[in-house]
Amino acid sequence: MKTVRIADLRPGDHIFSDRKLRLYFHHGIYVGDQMVIHLMGPSKTYNLRPCERCGFKPQAGIFKTCLNCFLNGHSLYRYEYDVSYLKLVFKRSGSCSIWDCRPANQVVETAYRLLEDKSFGSYNFFLNNCEDFAVYCKTGKAMSNQTAGLFGFNLVGAVGYHATKEIYEAVTN
Repeated sequence: MKTVRIADLRPGDHIFSDRKLRLYFHHGIYVGDQMVIHLMGPSKTYNLRPCERCGFKPQAGIFKTCLNCFLNGHSLYRYEYDVSYLKLVFKRSGSCSIWDCRPANQVVETAYRLLEDKSFGSYNFFLNNCEDFAVYCKTGKAMSNQTAGLFGFNLVGAVGYHATKEIYEAVTN
């Protein structure tokens, strides 16, 4: 994976950053002015002081934060869309999708709507995570290749993941 420069980011980009020795990645939507909207899960950093730039104090939910808070000292990458099945199979899981994406302005509007409505649901690492949020903003379909990739699946795992997620949503809604 190739890092991206902050100057190369455009509003509507799906960005991600490595965590925990690159075992997983944190995903969000870049909305401009070095700000990101992203879904966060429970964290052990809740006792930190609020960020001086954006006022963010880590907690679970959908938040708009500065890029520095999003990156948390880690590398910056841009998620790829409309890649071939073959590329999906051989790329690092959680870094690309075979789906086309929406226009940038629609992606940003979706992220802001979900932020304002707090309507994406509670964080769940396997069934409703930050990659699901960002992919949903870009495509209208929530999906995480990353969680499937943790177990050695990629394309095949994604299909099983989707079926599991649909069952979970039917039971909980």
